[in-house]
Amino acid sequence: MKEAKKICFLGKGGVGKSIIASNLSEALVRAGYHVLQIGNDSSLSSTILLRGFTDAVPALEEYRKNYVIQLADYIIKTASGVYCLELGSLEPGVGCMARGIQIIDEMMEMQGITDALDLDYIIYDIAGDIPCTGYILPMRDGIMDTCIVVTDGSVTSFVTANSIIAGIVKARRNEPISIQMLVNYADRYPTRSQLDAYAVTTQLTILDYLDYYQRLEHSELAGETIFVSQPDSKAALFFTDLVEKITVTKQIIMPQPLGRNELFRWLRLWKQQSLDQKSGVIGGDYSGNI
Repeated sequence: MKEAKKICFLGKGGVGKSIIASNLSEALVRAGYHVLQIGNDSSLSSTILLRGFTDAVPALEEYRKNYVIQLADYIIKTASGVYCLELGSLEPGVGCMARGIQIIDEMMEMQGITDALDLDYIIYDIAGDIPCTGYILPMRDGIMDTCIVVTDGSVTSFVTANSIIAGIVKARRNEPISIQMLVNYADRYPTRSQLDAYAVTTQLTILDYLDYYQRLEHSELAGETIFVSQPDSKAALFFTDLVEKITVTKQIIMPQPLGRNELFRWLRLWKQQSLDQKSGVIGGDYSGNI
């Protein structure tokens, strides 16, 4: 039985997880790998850049209606070669999305999907901000091999990222798992310097920094990956280079996320640095940043 590497993208809603996951999925296919991307957002938008106007029937919603489904009927092979599967959502106030991911993973194994599609990578684009027990289940129970936490220069997305990392670390304290951070809009001051300092303090690996690219934004608005709209752009090159970083096996070092008091002090100084920058203050002392 073939084993595909399972990578999940986590982070606050709106930080660009789906855009990053979709462009990475296509970059992996262009590098010769077989890839399935799975989204669990209620809008079915995780894979929309890959499948375009092809309708996606949500597999979990069909499962709840029929209790027996063949996953192959819900997997879309796109023009790029990336396979796509949308899980759909739950009725508000009922059930757990993370349990849905577990159900799908079990079905994939029972129905031999990985072998049938000869998959090398399964990319999970996981919706949700709060790392409750259910949210952490796919990481705790060994479904995922690598967790990539996406954040940007906003305080709220950073706080969410730190909380997610803390939840994973607690759930996997006896069995290390690869946790890495990908920084979106990294050229938005003072994002890079602040998250560099955070990574050093917490022993967190930063996978890469994605700067703002207007062409990437335009491709997303056009409903396409960057490889369709601007294949020779710097943004396309970023995702091509990201493939090499994703596929290289690295030593696993579990990070030590900030506690509440450390986090509060760090955020206060980050806000001060941002305020000084916007006010034109030069040479502020931020040595107590972390």
